[in-house]
Amino acid sequence: MTFDAVVFDVDGVLVDTDRSYTEAVIRTVQHFLVREAGVRDDGPAVDRATVRAFYRGGSWNNDWDLAYGLLAWLLAAPGVSTRARARHAEPAERAARRTRDELARAAGPALRWSWEEVRGVFEELYNGSAVAAERYGVAPRLHLAHGLAAEETVLLERRGLEDLAALGITKIGVVTGRTAADFAQVRARLPFGEGLAVATDDDGHKPDPALLARVMTALDARGALAVGDTLDDLRMAQRYARTALGRERPVTPVILCGPDEVDAYRAAGARHFIRRVGELPALARTVGA
Repeated sequence: MTFDAVVFDVDGVLVDTDRSYTEAVIRTVQHFLVREAGVRDDGPAVDRATVRAFYRGGSWNNDWDLAYGLLAWLLAAPGVSTRARARHAEPAERAARRTRDELARAAGPALRWSWEEVRGVFEELYNGSAVAAERYGVAPRLHLAHGLAAEETVLLERRGLEDLAALGITKIGVVTGRTAADFAQVRARLPFGEGLAVATDDDGHKPDPALLARVMTALDARGALAVGDTLDDLRMAQRYARTALGRERPVTPVILCGPDEVDAYRAAGARHFIRRVGELPALARTVGA
């Protein structure tokens, strides 16, 4: 093989976070619109297709930023109900190309909560109020005994790592948008050994190529597949490829997505796709031969 390592994103790749992180984003936006802004609740203002549109737009790998940006986007739209706001808002694909601060400015005084307050509600929903308070200093608003993190399931099977090892891909790294604490709570459930090289949100934010460089250096890898599911994952690999280390220790980006998203990621420069992490060994045989 032309590479001996694989570097994984976590959420959506190694762990199914549809009922945890994604659901926490959706519920956070709904909370502020309905319970704090007084918008009439006639259904979720944010759906999963909108979340995916923002992931494809770039700069939304951090779910705290995403919840805040989605809230600002909807507060800038007219409408007396949650679904009316969603119907009249700027198209999600266009809004996703804006920055968090740009969306906040467009919302104006309607966005009267700080980023920290939005993050706090998200963390209560995701981790439960006690963990959110202890880990992130959140002042509880919801007082939840349990969080959505309990709903997460691991997608990577040990057999998949064994199949990669049979191809000579034995070095494993992770670059995740999770904080170190949030990664630690799922790390024990992942089928990795002791030699895992990790960069978390505490080390920097995607798409900073320094995160990928940190992991590639720690692994002493000659080359790697870099598997992610957002535009920021792809951009990180592309920016890393333009560095001196990226030319010395190259990576090949792989995007995990549904067939309806392939064209968008292909337009952004992606060339290799899988629909689930279990397909990676078969792709590696083709790409690395």
